[in-house]
Amino acid sequence: MSARSRDLGPALQREATLLGVETTFTSAAGARVESDPQSVARVVEVLRADRRPDAASLLDEVIIAGGPADVRVAHPDLDAFDDAELVLADGTVLARRDLAESWPTLPVGCHELKVAASGGAQARATVVVAPETMPTMAGRRSGLFTPAYGLWSNDDPLPAYHHLGDLAAALAARHVDVLFTLPLYDLFLDEPFDPSPYSPVSRLHWNEVYLDDASLPPSPLPSTVHDPLVDLASLAVRRRAQLLAAASQLLPTVTDELESFAKQRPDVVAYARFRAATAPPGDHPTALVERSHVLAQFLAHRQLSSAATRGASLGLDLPIGSHRAGYETWAHPDLFAEGFSVGAPPDPLALDGQDWGFPPQLPGAARRTGYDLWRRLVERASEHAGVVRIDHVMAVHRLWWIPPGEPSSRGVYVRYPADELLAVIAAGAAVHGTVVVGENLGTVPSSVDEAMARWEMLGMYEEGFHLDDVTLPVVPARSVAGIRTHDMPAFATAIGAAEAPAHRAAMPPGRRWDDPGHAVELVLERLAGSDAALVVADLDDLTGGTEPHNEPGRAEPWTWRRRLAAPFDAVLAGSDVDRRLGMITTRGATEATR
Repeated sequence: MSARSRDLGPALQREATLLGVETTFTSAAGARVESDPQSVARVVEVLRADRRPDAASLLDEVIIAGGPADVRVAHPDLDAFDDAELVLADGTVLARRDLAESWPTLPVGCHELKVAASGGAQARATVVVAPETMPTMAGRRSGLFTPAYGLWSNDDPLPAYHHLGDLAAALAARHVDVLFTLPLYDLFLDEPFDPSPYSPVSRLHWNEVYLDDASLPPSPLPSTVHDPLVDLASLAVRRRAQLLAAASQLLPTVTDELESFAKQRPDVVAYARFRAATAPPGDHPTALVERSHVLAQFLAHRQLSSAATRGASLGLDLPIGSHRAGYETWAHPDLFAEGFSVGAPPDPLALDGQDWGFPPQLPGAARRTGYDLWRRLVERASEHAGVVRIDHVMAVHRLWWIPPGEPSSRGVYVRYPADELLAVIAAGAAVHGTVVVGENLGTVPSSVDEAMARWEMLGMYEEGFHLDDVTLPVVPARSVAGIRTHDMPAFATAIGAAEAPAHRAAMPPGRRWDDPGHAVELVLERLAGSDAALVVADLDDLTGGTEPHNEPGRAEPWTWRRRLAAPFDAVLAGSDVDRRLGMITTRGATEATR
C-alpha cells in the first residue's frame, strides 16, 4: 500500500470500499493514481449519510426481474408477507394470489410491489422487468447529424421543430435512416445565460425557442435573424412574449386540451411553477406565466411528435446532468450531493481536469426512488426518438465527484449500480422500441464496455481519434460510427494537423489526403464498408465546413450558435453532399427504425 493510501487509515479505506469510493484509479496514460485522501473523506461522509441502511426493511428497494442471463434476477418470497400486490406500469393491479403464477411472465417495464407484514409494517419496491438485451437495429443503417439551432429555410429563418420534421422527410427520401441532433431541452437564456445544450434547465422539458413560429401570435422578427450566429437571447425574449400573449387568449378547446395534457404530466405543472418562481421580475400574473410554460411544453410535445413521424427517425441526445440552478435540483433536492460537481480527472486534452458544474446524484437516494428520474428521462426522450444517445455513459458505472471548493484534479470516482441502471434504461427503451447508444469514447474502464456488451448496447466509434494511427482499428459492429463528435474540430481542419499514415496509404491514385473532399470521402467509404450498426455523417463535414460546433472548456461567442450557411434544403441538394450521403446510404437495410 502506498504512503497516500495509508493516509486514509484502514477504517476509512474499508468504508470507502464499502460505499463504492475508488481510492485509486487508472489515468488516461495508464498510470495508477491515488485518490486525494481529504477528498475521499469528504465524499465518504456524504455517502455514509446517503446509504441509510434499514435493517428492518421488508423488501429490497429495487428488484431486478429480467435482463441478460448473467444479471442477477430476484424473486421475492411473497409468502413471508400478510398481503402483497403488484401495480404494473400501465396501472393494472395484480393481487397476491395472482403473483406466483404471473411473476415469470410479467411485462417489460418498471412496476411497483407493495407488501404488508404482521403488525402493520409496509414496504414498497420497484420491480424492473428488463428484456434480455437493449432494442437493436436491423441491418446496417445510416444517419446524419446537424444541430437544430442551425437549421433554417427561406420561408422560416428561425430554428424550429418543423425544420427537423422537414429535414427528416428529405433524408428519408434519400434513404437516410436517422436524423441526429444536439439535446433539445430547455435552457437558461436570460439570467443566468447558458446556451450549452449539455447544461439544460431540465432533461424532462423541451426548448421553447424551437416552437414553430406559426403556432404563436405574430411578432416582428429580430434584426439579427439572418446573422451567421443565432441570437438565442433575443429569440428567447421574443418567444416568451409570444407565449404570454397566446396563454392570455386561449380558445376554450385549447384550454381543455391544455388541462388534459397537464393532468397527464404533473411534472409539466411543477416545471411551470419553477420557471415562474425563478423568472426575472415582471408585470405578468404568476398564473399567466405558469400557463405560458405549460402551453410551451404542450406545443413542443405536439410538434416533436409530428417531426418524429415525418421520415427518418429522430436521434436525440440525453445529457448526463442538468444545470445546478435548474428544475431537477429544485424538484428533487434530496437526490443530489449539494455543493459537489461532476467532472473528469486530468488527461492529455484537459491537463487540469474538467468541472462540468452540475451536481451528482446520490446513489442511495436514487435507488430509494426506484431510479424514478432515470425512468422518466428515458420515457420522455423515447416518446419522440427512435434512437437515444446517453452522453458519458460511464456515469452509469461511476462519476468523478469534485468536492466543494476543490479543483477538478482533486476529485474522486464514485461507483453506481450499473446493472440496475442499465436494466431500468433497457426496460424503458423496450416499451417504445427505442435504440440506446452509450457514448463510451475516450478513457473508459473495460467493465463499462463489458456491461454494454452484456446488454448488446451500442457504443460509439469516431475516426477522428485515429487519424495518426499507423494501423487503423476494425470499426466495432456494435457501434454508431462517425468521423467526429460535436466537441471535436471540423474534419476539414483536423486533417491538416494529422500525420494520417494509414489514411494516406489508403488514398487511391489521383486523390490527396490534404484535399478535404478527397479525405472525407475516403473515411466515409471506410465507415460505410464496416460492420457498424449505424454510420453517421456530420452535415458540416459533408460540405467541407471548417468551424467547430464547440470547443470544450471555452465559451466563444459562436459556441452553440452557428447557423447553416444556406437553407438546409439547398445544402442537402448540393452535389457534394448528395454524393457523400449516398456513400453511406447504400450500406444495407434502409427501413426506418420506427
